[in-house]
Amino acid sequence: MVVVLAGCAPGPLEIPDAVGDPVPPRSVTADNLPAEDQVWGGIIARVDNRPDSTVIEVVSYPLQRQEPQTRQANTGRFRLKVDGFADPVDYRPGRRITAVGTVSGTEEGSIGELAYVFPLLDAYSVHLWPDPEPPRPSSGVRFGIGIGIGL
Repeated sequence: MVVVLAGCAPGPLEIPDAVGDPVPPRSVTADNLPAEDQVWGGIIARVDNRPDSTVIEVVSYPLQRQEPQTRQANTGRFRLKVDGFADPVDYRPGRRITAVGTVSGTEEGSIGELAYVFPLLDAYSVHLWPDPEPPRPSSGVRFGIGIGIGL
């Protein structure tokens, strides 16, 4: 029963009715902006604090219950704009993030030396996913029935 309920559990963000069908960031251009708000997520690549806002560059991944599925192919990159200061210690590269917002346009930039046009998502709701727990080291001692040597 718990597994069935967990499968129906919503993600951590409240999604308003204004959110439309998902449009992958890779398919957004200045002439083809989604008319409805979007829920995008992925892995933070870079953080740029500006005077009144923070722009976070994100490598986008498909979402399942709002969580980025990083074992799948990425769906492009986007820039996430949040009001105010977002501390780069919390919003560090490699951290998973999901946001809801309006795609307000595009920004020219680069990935290394490659020119790239980033869709800009003006976020009104953001969720940082917790870092996964590191694996616990094995003590080397194993118990079982029978004869064997565990190393």
